[in-house]
Amino acid sequence: MASRKICVLLVLGILAAVTAPAQTDADIEEAITIFNRGKSLHQEKRYEQAIQEYRASIKLDPESPFVHNAMGLALAALGDFKGALKSLHRALELNPDLTDVYNNIGMVYAESGDREKAFEAFGRAVRNSSYLTPEKALYNIGNLYLEDSNAELAMMHFKRAIEKKADFSLAYRGMGKVYIMMGELELAMREFQKAVELTDSDTESLFQLARLHQERGESAEASELYRRVVEIDRFSPIGELALRNLDSLKNGS
Repeated sequence: MASRKICVLLVLGILAAVTAPAQTDADIEEAITIFNRGKSLHQEKRYEQAIQEYRASIKLDPESPFVHNAMGLALAALGDFKGALKSLHRALELNPDLTDVYNNIGMVYAESGDREKAFEAFGRAVRNSSYLTPEKALYNIGNLYLEDSNAELAMMHFKRAIEKKADFSLAYRGMGKVYIMMGELELAMREFQKAVELTDSDTESLFQLARLHQERGESAEASELYRRVVEIDRFSPIGELALRNLDSLKNGS
């Protein structure tokens, strides 16, 4: 998937109980086992293998909205946005109350460049009173405004996300980025620090903190933070960049 930081939710629920008449209890149990296997592969970012498992699960239980939702996210991760939307809309057909899917649909539209439909889907998620995690959709809306360089609306949505969930670390990271846009670097450092305190594996916030310390000439602090990024995720793009910056600090360049 592209580098856009979008918050998605892979529903880790049980399979729906509604089944076709020809299905047996053994079919459903096997479908659950296969789905769980797919979720494990999905979480390991082995998307193609996960999709194979999801398809096998759907063959046994074609009316599980959870599997169709997971399938949509895996397809989106591979860049198959058309297939992803088909699966996600099918999940909603099967269970219109599965409001997390609206957020996931917004993610796919955002990744595919259809910002208008992304805003619409995220907005539907936020407005749904039964949506248990509105902070995720609010964060995603904030990110879209951040990409538009609209600091005011981005900050408003990140703050609304925190109002919904005070320990939502991604929103503090988003606020840090807005403060950088505004030139308020001390405030940016404060927000990135909050994000790291809440989620110590947040490599992006760690990297941003390191970069700000480096710009202030605080090499020791920057080096320690870059090391933490490398330890957590050495082979990711941000890990490789952190390693280059660490080497640069060591060489005094």
